[in-house]
Amino acid sequence: MIERSAVTTFLFTDIEGSTRLWEDQPERMRRALGRHDRLLREAVERQHGVVVKTTGDGVHAAFQDPRDAVVASVEAQIALADHALTEGLALHIRCGMHAGVSERSEDDYFGTAVNRAARIMSAAHGGQVLVSQTVADLVRDRLPNGVSLRDLGAVRLRDLSSAERVYQVEHAKLRCDFPALRSLEALPNNLPQQLTTFVGREQEHREIKVALNATRLLTLSGVGGMGKTRLSLHVAADVGLDYPDGVWFVELAPISDMSLVPLAVASVLGVKEEPGRPVSEALIAFVRDRRLLLVLDNCEHVIHGCARLAKQLLQAGAHVKILASSREHFNVAGEKVYTLPPLSVPGSEDTSSVDAVAGFEAVRLFVDRATAVQPAFRLTDRNAPTVVEICRRLDGIPLALELAAARVSTLSIEQISARVNDRFRLLTTGDRTGERRQQTLRSAIDWSYDLLTEQERILFRRLAVFAGGWTLEAAEAVAAGGSISGQDILDLLGDLVDKSLVVISGEGTRYRFLETVRQYADERLTEAGEGEQARQRQLDFYLAFVEKAGAGLTGEDQATWLEQLDADRENVLSAHTWCLRTRDGAETGYRLVHAIKLYWFVRGLLNLGHRVTVEALSNPPPRPHSLLRCKALWVAGQICSYTGRYAEAQQHLQESLAIARHHDDRSMIASIHTYLALAALGLGDRAAARVHSEQALELARESGNQREITVASNALAQLHRLDDNLDDAEPLYEQVVALAHELHDQEFAAIGIIGLAMVAISRGLAQRASDLLRRALAIAEATRSHPAAQSALEVSAGLASYLNEWERAVRTYAAAETQAARTGIRRDPADEAFLQPLLAKTREALGESRFTAIEASGRAMSFEAAIAEVRTWLAARN
Repeated sequence: MIERSAVTTFLFTDIEGSTRLWEDQPERMRRALGRHDRLLREAVERQHGVVVKTTGDGVHAAFQDPRDAVVASVEAQIALADHALTEGLALHIRCGMHAGVSERSEDDYFGTAVNRAARIMSAAHGGQVLVSQTVADLVRDRLPNGVSLRDLGAVRLRDLSSAERVYQVEHAKLRCDFPALRSLEALPNNLPQQLTTFVGREQEHREIKVALNATRLLTLSGVGGMGKTRLSLHVAADVGLDYPDGVWFVELAPISDMSLVPLAVASVLGVKEEPGRPVSEALIAFVRDRRLLLVLDNCEHVIHGCARLAKQLLQAGAHVKILASSREHFNVAGEKVYTLPPLSVPGSEDTSSVDAVAGFEAVRLFVDRATAVQPAFRLTDRNAPTVVEICRRLDGIPLALELAAARVSTLSIEQISARVNDRFRLLTTGDRTGERRQQTLRSAIDWSYDLLTEQERILFRRLAVFAGGWTLEAAEAVAAGGSISGQDILDLLGDLVDKSLVVISGEGTRYRFLETVRQYADERLTEAGEGEQARQRQLDFYLAFVEKAGAGLTGEDQATWLEQLDADRENVLSAHTWCLRTRDGAETGYRLVHAIKLYWFVRGLLNLGHRVTVEALSNPPPRPHSLLRCKALWVAGQICSYTGRYAEAQQHLQESLAIARHHDDRSMIASIHTYLALAALGLGDRAAARVHSEQALELARESGNQREITVASNALAQLHRLDDNLDDAEPLYEQVVALAHELHDQEFAAIGIIGLAMVAISRGLAQRASDLLRRALAIAEATRSHPAAQSALEVSAGLASYLNEWERAVRTYAAAETQAARTGIRRDPADEAFLQPLLAKTREALGESRFTAIEASGRAMSFEAAIAEVRTWLAARN
């Protein structure tokens, strides 16, 4: 009979490096393992424990007193340290302990406490004994003589659940110094923390790990709601230590355009597109020498884009592996597909007693989730047949089981079963051609939707307009209306979370749908005829959000606004798409692209920014001479100028100029001339560039707009410096710095200071240039301006070359080039003309092979390390 145990302490052990021992010396290992098992069993039983079962090369033991578990683990470690007892083989065992209440069926235990103990063991090294905070609290005041605990702090275990504070058991006869624990903190990753326990899938977990070891592209296939995402995350966490360059989770559900798949992967890996080149090329270069695992989630709707990128990355990087979840196969050479079955469900031959059914995965999951919402819930001989019936009707599909279990707090098991049965009988009158499990899952969501209150239903379907999640503020703005007020949203959202229809993410600050549920909600939204109104509200909210963020990106809160825009980028793109579909959306779309322009620049997403802006401009305005269109064209011109699309930039800017002249907007005309100068310079027309720059500065001075004066002055100074007219360039740069300080625009002050540094190098004033670059770097670091820091690195490389410090010049230049590839910002022609002669001089001094070797080491530096190195060098020159 199944029963809930009293607080029990669970001990797990394992032999570190046993696989190699089995491969190298199988016969000796067989005899040594027999003695190992006997020594461990004797130590456990001597301390009143019970060996529950052996687990591969270790044991799972249970103790009523945690002190006994600690003593047994110490005795076992001391005994196994005598290699004479283990055939001369060094068997380094790792031990982990946790205490808690668990479920017990016959002679086995299962539940969260058991899983936690196993995970604590997996974080240990051979010879190390770890205990949880719970065990430490229970034994701290009654440890045996000679035994102590060392606090190792809180670690995030590889079960992706909450962090655990762990302690190391210490004794004079035990080793005490070990490397960092084998926790998630020990490896680069972005694996999201899970709020529920992982239940079942033990066999699939083992098989997937074996398959992943044998192939480089493994696709987990199965219908929606089968738990592909959760299992892939669980496997990724478990194998993470095999990938020194990280395990990276890429959620593709919010993406609707397959061309954005490389961008989604690049965003996670921190790889930025190179101007004028597809981001996939930057990804290929990034993975070439790295050993990493990519977890691509929800690929089916962008399968062709995923397949294309997967093939490119696997061909480029010999040590890259991809674990994907998709309802459709990639059909790429070398792909191995693992079809995920439903959770195990009791068959008709199984009895419905607790002991007979408690070990089945579907039952275990249902009981675990039901207990989470109703702690008093128990699986008993009385309710077991009904629970089994629910699990069978839901075909063991994890999502369906979780939705059903969430109702235990308000309905009896019998009521849940009756409603599920009713819904399935109704389904038999529908389309019989679809896959049964898909019908079952839809029925489960239908049923869950039917159980909602009318207000919950309204909110549920309105939330479908969000892509990639939403904040409470966004939900209040978009979903309120009619019978739902803004004040109702928080409680209603909580209800939807409690019923497992909405997931909380981002440390409780954001909400999201599982994609299957979002698609269902979207269908309901369309059926209700509310889609257009909800999407218009979403557009209104994100337009206001982006306009506020655009203003904030120029201030001291830039980092905060960047993070918020990162989180809602897919929603902003969704709002942009809606502008394209609505009859009156043109001018709203223009406002959107104008407000977000700085985000594309700072995040190095200029190609995406270009696409969005050009799409917005393709929407004809209701008024042909709209100032909003003028500004959108100006944005397009800027982006094209920064990415080297000079001819296209000129075309956009000329149209923008015509509209600005129609309105006689002198400030706008000045701004447009500034970027026409850059476009003309890029096209090799230096005379036109000078005319545009001079006109820009003249108009800016007439209007008295200090910001425009600052920008125009810098543009003209660049031209003077390009012409080697340093006497005219220098005062303009000084004016830029002074005006920028008045405007409290530290980033533009840094740009002016960097210009002065280039003038100083050209004049042979190395110490002045060094001092100026130190100032510019200090500003860039204080404001966290990557563009300014990148430019400071480039000019520092030029200074090093001028001083004949060849190796430093190449390393710094290479680090700046790597950063340029990430940001997408291309050096303008004036800066290029300054730097290239110095680099040519450096290349000649070092020789091609030496230059290339040093360049490779510089490209391998992190941006932060390069900045620190240059800062130290400049400081030493004082």
